[in-house]
Amino acid sequence: MFNLVYGYETDAIVLNPMFKSSSPSDFWGRRWNMVVHTGLKNGAYKPMRKLTNSRILSVLTAFFLSGIIHEYVNLVLYYEKGIAFEWKQVLFFGWNGILILLEYCLSSFPLFQWIGKNFPPIIISILVISSALPLAHLFLGDYIKFGYFDAVFMAEPVVICQSNFS
Repeated sequence: MFNLVYGYETDAIVLNPMFKSSSPSDFWGRRWNMVVHTGLKNGAYKPMRKLTNSRILSVLTAFFLSGIIHEYVNLVLYYEKGIAFEWKQVLFFGWNGILILLEYCLSSFPLFQWIGKNFPPIIISILVISSALPLAHLFLGDYIKFGYFDAVFMAEPVVICQSNFS
């Protein structure tokens, strides 16, 4: 809406990761929160890669730092509710870093090549999203517990379209 009213062109921050992701690295590296991705790539991944020349250590460093940042955000959001640094976000993002490393190691296996060529893109996206589910409660739990999504929903204008077809 801002773009239309003021005539500014902005870049999309999220590029349909839920329905277009073809792998964990595609989800996190090319579709989910491009602002944070760029910051972590330039501030953690590239310096660690230059320092160690290790893709593995660089990926894990970026995801570890992302977990630390998300822990901090939760501390700020829920400070009055007595929340403490619990490492939940670090575990969630560490898990996703490990998934990317597994992708690097396993993507050339014939089974994964076959899946990539024969499964419909939406099924592949569902598989990618499902790979994060074992630890998703660590990421989402406090947001749900403390009503974050309810508050965001109430803060945004909502347009409801109703059909009068009988």
